[in-house]
Amino acid sequence: MNPRLQDGHPPWALKPPGGLTTGELAEALEYLEKHHPDDEVLGRALAGEFARRTAAENRPARRPAKHARPAYEK
Repeated sequence: MNPRLQDGHPPWALKPPGGLTTGELAEALEYLEKHHPDDEVLGRALAGEFARRTAAENRPARRPAKHARPAYEK
């Protein structure tokens, strides 16, 4: 077992922000706010990644442009 996990750190604490799931990012932000509210750099990194992910998840599918040319058959 990883000794760092025995110190009471959550499992997501060992991952880079890009490797966290959206749920883990939310947990990390809550943890950071509660235990280390003065760590602005990490807070901004986590918040930015969370915003990027949730924006991508909530973006509607793009429709083709009205002026798009029809596909030509060969």
